Amino acid sequence: MIETPKYPVSHEDRHLVCQEEVEGPLKVIIDQANMHGWGTLEVISAIEDVIKHLRLAYAEDPDPAEDPIDSNEGHAFIHGRGGKETP
Repeated sequence: MIETPKYPVSHEDRHLVCQEEVEGPLKVIIDQANMHGWGTLEVISAIEDVIKHLRLAYAEDPDPAEDPIDSNEGHAFIHGRGGKETP
């Protein structure tokens, strides 16, 4: 479980505390993937790629909650299809 930030955005340790908070859930994801036959390094590589795509999607649309409900563009963008469905 990720806890509420202890420090304001301007605090020098906030980024480190955020890393500590997300590390546990990421380890759980890696462990679950390992139990289903995925290798640790390939899972970490996949997570890095997903994060890269999420960063790009966020730069493109920082508030996807405002998008129409039937829009699939964010999902497609995250998965490298640039908002276009693939057959």
